[in-house]
Formats: sequence, structure tokens, C-alpha cells
Amino acid sequence: MQISELRDRLQQGLLDFAWAEWGQMGLLAQPTRTSPWAADPEALLLLTFEVGRQDPRLFDETLDWLVVNGRLVSQQRLRNLCVDGRERALADASLAWAAQHQRALRAAGTRTPPETRPPEQLFPSASAGDRIDPVFAAHGWSKAPTRPSGKSRPPRLDLPINFAFRLRRLFGTGSRAEIVRFLLTSRDPGAQAEVVRRAAGFAKRNVLDTANDLVAAGALGSYTLGASGERLYSADLSAWRSFLRLDDMPAHRDWPQFLAALRVLHRELLDPRWDGLSDYLRASEARQLMKRVESDLRYAGVHVRDTGTGADYWNVFVTNVDAALSALVVAA
Repeated sequence: MQISELRDRLQQGLLDFAWAEWGQMGLLAQPTRTSPWAADPEALLLLTFEVGRQDPRLFDETLDWLVVNGRLVSQQRLRNLCVDGRERALADASLAWAAQHQRALRAAGTRTPPETRPPEQLFPSASAGDRIDPVFAAHGWSKAPTRPSGKSRPPRLDLPINFAFRLRRLFGTGSRAEIVRFLLTSRDPGAQAEVVRRAAGFAKRNVLDTANDLVAAGALGSYTLGASGERLYSADLSAWRSFLRLDDMPAHRDWPQFLAALRVLHRELLDPRWDGLSDYLRASEARQLMKRVESDLRYAGVHVRDTGTGADYWNVFVTNVDAALSALVVAA
């Protein structure tokens, strides 16, 4: 498979996924399915900021969604889930833009941007023209000024995909809602503290203190394992289903890890340097790229192959990318 074909396949798969998810979460789009899982709002936002650079309408409608629903988004968690400074600059620019129209995001509007390079085109296929949005420019991105479209709506809290928002209405946008969401949707009879922390997306001490507070309040259970005394956390699903008036809990997906790996794959494969590589060098670069994301893909349940030598590894790499795309839309 040519690099151009793989690039297009990955990009279209991620765009289709983003549109389908946001269509169920309040953004103006026709939903193509009802997802059985609980979305991770911040992980999905970061994926959308990445692939939305190839689809200006998706990017701008997501900004509109932020204006309407900003109080349901954790700014700190969004920044915590960024894989590098480039992602953080794009997330900060988007939050700061939305803060001009949404008081709940006003803290983002007061954050001082770091020193940046000359603005890079946000949408590579479309020039920003003579008029540049000053907020995005301050964060290193060149984008034409836009206004909120006013088309987004609050998410329907009865849909499985919006379970995170329902818990945030109860507990706010801090670690409490994320801990409860993970333990309820994962159905884990005993989750290690580090597993809970990775799902929650907050600092370790914050997550541990909050989880222990929930245990002390009787909202969660915990027990120690063996001589090591490691503490594991659990939730009484029956009691929580009764409290939330749910017949069943939404499915769990390891979105922070899974979508981070897909963002890295997408960004790296868009680099034009791939186009001029020999078959051997292209396969070598693909192997190095897969090593960067392999642990996150495996953590999210994607079967990653590591066979193939020399130039033959390229076909293995394509198979791995296809496996990730297939897993994206199939509940475990």
C-alpha cells in the first residue's frame, strides 16, 4: 500500500469517527450510530483538534461546541492528556478562543501563552488570508477569524456516550467524576491505583486522595492485596445503577491511551518526508513510529503485530494501523 493511501485511510477513518461521536454529543451533525461506550470528552477534543486541521468545518463546529458546553470540560485534564507542547499549544488556543464567548472558560483566556514561533497555518489546505485571529496567533497558529456558529446544543445525558457529562453534573469536572466513571464502566472488581490514575487523567496524589475520600464516604469500596498491601478500588454497580436509574452501564474504552496513539500516528504520517523514502527506509521509520505508540495501543486492547523484517515490515505496519481503525468503532 502506498503511503498516500494509508494516510488517506487513517485520516478519513478518524474524521468519520469524530463526526459520529460529536453528533451524539451536541455538535450539529447527523449521528450515524448510537455508541455503546462512554466518551472521554478531553481525549476526543484532542483527537478532533488534530484531525480537524484537515476539516475546517469540524474544527470550527467543535469550537462552537466548546462555547456552549465549556463548563462540562476540564481545562486541566485537557492539558494533562496532551502528548507534547505542540498539542498543548493547540488546546490552549482553542480554549482561549472559546473563553471569549464562554465565561466558564475564562481562566483559559487569562493564561499567558509561551513564546512561540511565527504562526503556522492551522489548516494546511487553506490559507488564513490577510486577517488572522489574534488568539490563535498568540499560541502559534494562523487562522482566519471566526465567530461561534450557534448551532451546538447541550449533550443528551440519557445517551451512553454522554455518561461523563452526567457524572460531571453530579461531581463537577475534577478527578471525582473521572474515578467514578472508570470504576463504573470498566466493571473492574478491583482496580489498582495506577490504573485508576491513568484513566482519570489527573495527578497521582490528587487521584489517590479523591479515591480515598470516596471510600471514606461509602461511595466506593477498597481492599488491600496480599503482603504488599496494595490498595485496590471498586464500585457497587448494583447500587450505582439504582442511584442513576440505569439498566446497565455504558461500555468502557481506554480512550486517553488509544486516542493519543492515533493522534501521533496521524500527525506523523502527514509529514511529507515519508513520500521520498525508499521502501526500506519507509519500513524502518514505520517500525520506529509503531514503537512509540505500541504500548498505548496494546493498553487499549489493539492487537499489534511485530513480525516482518526489512522492507517487509511496511505491510505489518499497515495491518497494525488497520487494526487500530477497526478497534476504534467496535466495543470490546
